[in-house]
Amino acid sequence: MTKDLDLYTMQTLFEQPLEPIDFLVDGLFAQGLYILGGSPKVGKSWLALQLCLAVCTGTPFLGRPTRQGEVLYLALEDGPQRLHSRALRLTRTAPAGLYLCGQALPIGQGLEQQLERALEEHPGIRLIILDTLQKVRIESGNGMSYAADYRDASALKSVADRYHICLLAIHHLRKLPDEDPFNRLSGTNGLSGAADGSLVLLRTKRQENTAVLSATGRDIEDQEETLEFDDCRWNRTTDPEQLQFGLLVMLLQKLLRQDVFQGTATELADWLGKEGLLFGPAQLSRYLQSRGRQLAESGIGLEVSRTNSKRTLRLWLGDRSDGCDSIPGEGTTANMLSLPSPASQAS
Repeated sequence: MTKDLDLYTMQTLFEQPLEPIDFLVDGLFAQGLYILGGSPKVGKSWLALQLCLAVCTGTPFLGRPTRQGEVLYLALEDGPQRLHSRALRLTRTAPAGLYLCGQALPIGQGLEQQLERALEEHPGIRLIILDTLQKVRIESGNGMSYAADYRDASALKSVADRYHICLLAIHHLRKLPDEDPFNRLSGTNGLSGAADGSLVLLRTKRQENTAVLSATGRDIEDQEETLEFDDCRWNRTTDPEQLQFGLLVMLLQKLLRQDVFQGTATELADWLGKEGLLFGPAQLSRYLQSRGRQLAESGIGLEVSRTNSKRTLRLWLGDRSDGCDSIPGEGTTANMLSLPSPASQAS
């Protein structure tokens, strides 16, 4: 018998609390499937190994906080000797919880089951790196089609979603240049269409030690930053996002010293704009939700809810949540700081 569709209303969806995004690397990698593309010898594997070590030890990756966890690194193009040599350039201490593997079955012919067994045996794994994607794909006689790309990527995403992990697949780029770096990912856009996020590492010239890392995805802001390769390690050369976040925290602290804030993203964006920090309402809402943990570490609490067809933000300093775990009702809103709407200001 065919299973019925599981229907629910938009009202039911709005009444459900919005869970903060569970980032593995703040603002860059969350749960789901991510694809990292780069030309041969650009330094993708160095970046992947650097990510492995950062997650295992809970240390920052490219200046971003990480959530510590175990890692499975499928190094399908490098043997133990090369891996050993590379690891020694990055660390002299073998981190606990970093599992390595040099062979795997293709997608659709056992890889998914291999990954699931590894995750069952090692439930502490939060990151799997597949280096490279092409090593576990079977090319048909007609080459890779959109359907094949989407199918293979969806199979990997299914594993990541079921086990609430981040799966990063290392991939190659086309040789033909393109103004949009994501169009250079090898294959069709079926890969990026099924993935939760895509990243591209590009050097302007092979001899240079700098490269641009571009990222886009469902749970991350579109971003681009310049990296420098020094002593076998990628580092950020500039940190404009950190400056932006620091300014936001400073302004929110100024606002919240008066009282708890409850209002819309439009109201908060208008106030921030007058203080010199420009955000669109939707952009601000996504930005705050993607940095909930960083805000908490800075002493700022955040809750997001949907009531009366309107999304409401609630922010407070330190422990000033008024003892509530959800958006307060009418009995407590009188104690909230509410910014005037543009319409009320005009009148």
